[in-house]
Amino acid sequence: MDIDHIYNGRSAQRLCSCWIDRIRAKVFPVNGEGFRLGSEIEHYGCMVDLLGRMGCLKEAYDLIMGMPMEGNEIIWGSFLSACRVYNNVELGEVAARRLLELDPRDPWGRVMLSNIYAEEAKYDRSMGLRKEIKEKGLKKSPGCSSIEVNGSVHGFLVEDNSHPCYNEINSMLEKIEKLMN
Repeated sequence: MDIDHIYNGRSAQRLCSCWIDRIRAKVFPVNGEGFRLGSEIEHYGCMVDLLGRMGCLKEAYDLIMGMPMEGNEIIWGSFLSACRVYNNVELGEVAARRLLELDPRDPWGRVMLSNIYAEEAKYDRSMGLRKEIKEKGLKKSPGCSSIEVNGSVHGFLVEDNSHPCYNEINSMLEKIEKLMN
């Protein structure tokens, strides 16, 4: 028996629906007075992220549209990330449009949608978004990482060599890279 036989869309959808019902009952239970508990935007954000990671994009979208408050950048960004993972152009366009409405100067939604288009071989749309980003002079925030060493937090930005131990760190990374190849 091959994996395609075991894992097909209908089975995955039933499993997803089953888990959604269980999770929704735990995260958004109704108390005796009819008030919904756990209905802060952060709770919805967690649920949208979970549904998105499970590939349940329609359910995540329906949840966003049914929220008692407007979705923020985190909600729509999480949803757009899931659309990118599962290459859902239609819902990705919706999420990117909502992100653009919330913050027109942030290029992240355009970049993500451009990547979705590229995955689907819609290169004209992908390049159009990249051109728009460039023409508007929009800049992505640089990637950032941090690490705690001996109780002190060290932050690193992409292409930033200002850390006092930059040369030593870079040398060690080069050694690790050689060992991996």
